[in-house]
Amino acid sequence: MTIKTVVDFLFSKYPLSTKEPWDPSGFSVKFNQSKKLTGVILAIDLTQKVLEEAIKNNCNLIITHHPFKFEKTWDDEDLKAPYKRDIFNKLKHYKISVIAFHTNYDYALEGTSFQIAKQLNLQNYVVFQENGYDCKIKYNTSVNNMINLIKDKLNLEAFRTNIPTAQLDTKISKIAILSGAGYISEVNLFSKKGYELIITSDIKWSDWIVYDQIKAPILDIPHLDEEVFCYDIFQQLKSKFNLENLIIVKHKTPYKNI
Repeated sequence: MTIKTVVDFLFSKYPLSTKEPWDPSGFSVKFNQSKKLTGVILAIDLTQKVLEEAIKNNCNLIITHHPFKFEKTWDDEDLKAPYKRDIFNKLKHYKISVIAFHTNYDYALEGTSFQIAKQLNLQNYVVFQENGYDCKIKYNTSVNNMINLIKDKLNLEAFRTNIPTAQLDTKISKIAILSGAGYISEVNLFSKKGYELIITSDIKWSDWIVYDQIKAPILDIPHLDEEVFCYDIFQQLKSKFNLENLIIVKHKTPYKNI
């Protein structure tokens, strides 16, 4: 099987035409796609650890959720993320291709937000949706129960919320998941529609001010929730091609609350 066979399959499901204009999904590093596929590494981001696993396991394709190269030139990339230079040089040496499916995966009908719900075993409570970025759930629970569920099923820590402590055990049923850094306009819309818990990540100060003023009930969880991408692609590639050398390299949240 060639590298191109796997890449074409994924592009057929998550075409680049559906990604955001700012998103450099696709190949960050590309070598001859007609070469035999020796193995696939799946990860949310490409780091030294991920590269080492690819080299150790003789994998010539790395599939990530977040693009490895965001800037137009490697010199510009080096200014913002200097650790990438060494990785890039090793990728060239070992001829390992790197491809990302970011917002084109997020916007698929069963994209990242849906996969988070699935990992929480809440897929049967998902309200039908036309696009996959947000995921609407109708489920009787409480904020504290959701926090414990996320901790258990996603193995995440370091949460933030603006919901008063006295309300954390209050019964809720309308929940929205916006994977990664949810757009403030969408969060505002869900708040206006009466959603009782909005789960997203990477909220900045100015957005917290807005959510405080409009009383939007927010649970901010680590961006690592998007690692569900790896679990989904793993199952798809295993089912379609029965790949033997298919490996997920997991990350840890690179910070902690103190």
